[in-house]
Amino acid sequence: MARRGRKIGRAAARAAPFGSVPFRVLPMLRPRALVALVLLAPLAAAQIPPGYYDSVDTSNAAALRATLHAVIDDHVRYPYTSSGTDTWDILELKQQDPSNGSRIVDVYKNESYAKQGGGNSDYDREHSWPKSYGFPNDSSTNYPYTDCHVLFLADSVYNSSRGNKPFRNASASDTERNTVLTNGVGGGTGVFPGNSNWTFGVQETGGWQTWGQRKGDLARALLYMDVRYEGGTHGTTGAAEPDLILTDNEALIGASNTGNNESVAYMGLLSVLLQWHAEDPPDDFERNGNDVVYSFQGNRNPFIDHPEWVDCLFASQCSFGGLIGPLCFGDGTGVACPCGNLGNGQGGCGNSTYFEGAGLSPTGSASVAAADLVLHVFSSTPNQPGLFFQGTSAVNGGNGLPFGDGLRCVGGSVLRLQVVFADVFGDLQSSANLVTAGAVAPGDTRYYQWWYRDPGASPCGTGFNLSQAWQVVWEL
Repeated sequence: MARRGRKIGRAAARAAPFGSVPFRVLPMLRPRALVALVLLAPLAAAQIPPGYYDSVDTSNAAALRATLHAVIDDHVRYPYTSSGTDTWDILELKQQDPSNGSRIVDVYKNESYAKQGGGNSDYDREHSWPKSYGFPNDSSTNYPYTDCHVLFLADSVYNSSRGNKPFRNASASDTERNTVLTNGVGGGTGVFPGNSNWTFGVQETGGWQTWGQRKGDLARALLYMDVRYEGGTHGTTGAAEPDLILTDNEALIGASNTGNNESVAYMGLLSVLLQWHAEDPPDDFERNGNDVVYSFQGNRNPFIDHPEWVDCLFASQCSFGGLIGPLCFGDGTGVACPCGNLGNGQGGCGNSTYFEGAGLSPTGSASVAAADLVLHVFSSTPNQPGLFFQGTSAVNGGNGLPFGDGLRCVGGSVLRLQVVFADVFGDLQSSANLVTAGAVAPGDTRYYQWWYRDPGASPCGTGFNLSQAWQVVWEL
């Protein structure tokens, strides 16, 4: 595993283009369109702030750790318990029952409880990285103690049963802590692993296996801690922070349980957490919780937004896919547009309304787990329908070939994804789940393009045209 360096200043973070839109296509989303996209974004989807991860360098594990730490550190601390806003308030929003806003769903039992706004006999606050391993004594300068990315509301009995055992895989001979059926998940008993939690032993030699629907959530919480807390001091308050490190070494974990706040502490098991992360990718419930915590603390859990970064950080597998970039512009730099109807280099060939031609630009990510990729089009023919389609190869080496009033850029095995009507400005976006519609899997390379009608006075008289294309390499 690549080890970390010491805490660095934000000025040392290197800007990198991963996941960002290249400069030449930035004009595709005009200010009016950007406002509309914000207003129309579904509440269930993760709302990653524009530019939040722009300074992250994914070229190797060390660069990713250093630049990602610089993004997520120095968050705003809220008190553990207070007459004002405290961790109870934040967690009750983080784990709000999607079917009833006056209730929460706890992390281990999957029980829906009425919100009680403070101490109660039903649920309490679980430090998924047990506070006894490195930061047991709360104070106004103890940042990990109240970090809501690692705190969860948990059934009180189950929280006590977990104690401070590391996360570890169990067996059918161990003690079962079953879940209940809530919102269509959980429930059942007597089958290993089923939908149950399983536990054995005590402290660092024991273990707690979280049930399948939430084991990835807990894994990503601890992976966040390993990157967020790297020693040094808080950049705003100057408070000393611990270096929290994930490991499989039981002796190191046990030695961290001293009863005192430590400068270096360990938790695990790292190998199990990596397994759980892969087996249980982020869902809407977890992504919503990330948005909630961000709205208070001002920092995000990056492994919910970018699950693929875990392999780079903890296994040095940093060959990413992503939104690779646009190709096949209608500006004459490759194949000429059919009748001299050149665009301006931002999209396809010119149409009857816009000389620049229709432009295609993605937002979201290439993550199959997140399934948040959205394709946006500007300067298509107003009030006319078109079709998003996907292919397995680029036509003519990515230069395209004349087709209608434009260039056909996407070929191979082609799938029609969605028919959409443009608005009065010729703008539109996809709403289909492009992962399921395109039947894609991590590692797949796909090309995307927009075909649209232009029936009024199309430059070449064919009545249809196309945008430029975009290449995507799908990842976990």
